[in-house]
Amino acid sequence: MRPSLLYCLLLYLCSSLLAGLVVSPCPNGCCCPHSGALVLCESLGLHTLPRSVPLSTAVLSVARNRLCNVDNVFQPYSGLQELSLSHNQLVRFPRGLPSSLETLQLQENQITYITAGSLRQLGNLTRLDLEDNRIRAIQPGALLGLTKLRRLTLKGNRLSHLPPNLPSSLTHLDVSANCISTLDSSSLGALVNLQVLKINSNCLRSIPEQAFDGLSRLQSVELANNLWVCECDIMYLYKWLLMDRLRMASDLVCTTPLHLAHKLLLTLSVMAICPKLFKPVERMSSVNTSTETGKVVESHIEQTTSMLVRSDVACNTSSFRCQKSLPESTIPRSFFGSDQPTLERLSYENCLSLNLTSFIPPSTQVPNSPATDEEPGCVENSTGRQPGSSATTRSMTTTRDIEFTPRTMLQSSDPVLIAVLAILCVLTGLLMLTVLLVLKNILLRNLRVAPFPQVQEDISTHS
Repeated sequence: MRPSLLYCLLLYLCSSLLAGLVVSPCPNGCCCPHSGALVLCESLGLHTLPRSVPLSTAVLSVARNRLCNVDNVFQPYSGLQELSLSHNQLVRFPRGLPSSLETLQLQENQITYITAGSLRQLGNLTRLDLEDNRIRAIQPGALLGLTKLRRLTLKGNRLSHLPPNLPSSLTHLDVSANCISTLDSSSLGALVNLQVLKINSNCLRSIPEQAFDGLSRLQSVELANNLWVCECDIMYLYKWLLMDRLRMASDLVCTTPLHLAHKLLLTLSVMAICPKLFKPVERMSSVNTSTETGKVVESHIEQTTSMLVRSDVACNTSSFRCQKSLPESTIPRSFFGSDQPTLERLSYENCLSLNLTSFIPPSTQVPNSPATDEEPGCVENSTGRQPGSSATTRSMTTTRDIEFTPRTMLQSSDPVLIAVLAILCVLTGLLMLTVLLVLKNILLRNLRVAPFPQVQEDISTHS
């Protein structure tokens, strides 16, 4: 083997070793603390999942990209627990997701429906966020298999009724900002563990009888900004709120009838809401009974209204508007141990700013591509990034929309150690080359001094 060939092979091995020590397995432009357990690849204009995402990833975010079809892409990630696909261009619920998922974020996509088989394999899911999509229908039984689901967010969709067969494990349900006009008592009755219910900003006109009777653990309910008709059909909700639940929904405003429009429901009397509850004066017994009942109800209304004013409204002076103090939610936010990274605790920007390691100098960083106004069409699934793809982000009001230049992190935390390893590698190569040259010179000298054995035998024969 030629010395030059050996020298090239040696240099290749040294460079590979040095690259393994220096370069992180983190995909280009992503942020990967905790040795790849958490991978954040946000706002990079990705059309497909990067090839170099480690299969051992536990928490992955590819939010605010241009993904439109990720079917079966995440199936090899058998240990994936949290996945964020928010702010992309998905038109249907992803297929082939790993069964290990516990948190799935799909808000701000273009999903229009949920089929019965979409979530069949996601039995370990504890949180599902489908906020701000275009969902019109959820097939019966689609959510029934999610026996561990605790938080379900369907805010900002186009639902006309509550999803059927909701899992009884739910503690937090948000269906606000939809088109829901009626509530199904059977759908709510199964939610025995529900603590927070948000159904504000819909088209509700009243609440059916016994709709909330089975929600014994309910701590907060939001019902504002609906089309409340303050007539006899609303009496169930009226009485339910007066039973020590004033803090739950104290800002319900009537839309009809006309003479009660823009008035707070809980400031009205029973006579004003439903006059037919009081019989006409035909018999003295009926009159006495109704009068006594009316006095009791009216006195209770006055007491509860004064409680509402004292507890829920804090007025400073006549020149300032009243500000309502709303109770804080008691639902715990964490679903993992404090020692594990989660998407709730660490954002992409915070990950880049924390940077427990050194960074490549700014001149070698990969800048974000400028945002373009035109959106490219969807492409087929693959595991590499499309060349020439530019980054685009939607306008958002959250702090996570601030653009940061992604920086590739180095695996080692000591640059001096990296320099020493590089120098040692080069010196080892030079030493090996010197040894090969010396051995070559020695071999050539021995060939000149001592002839081959066959030649010596011929000379002895002739003599």
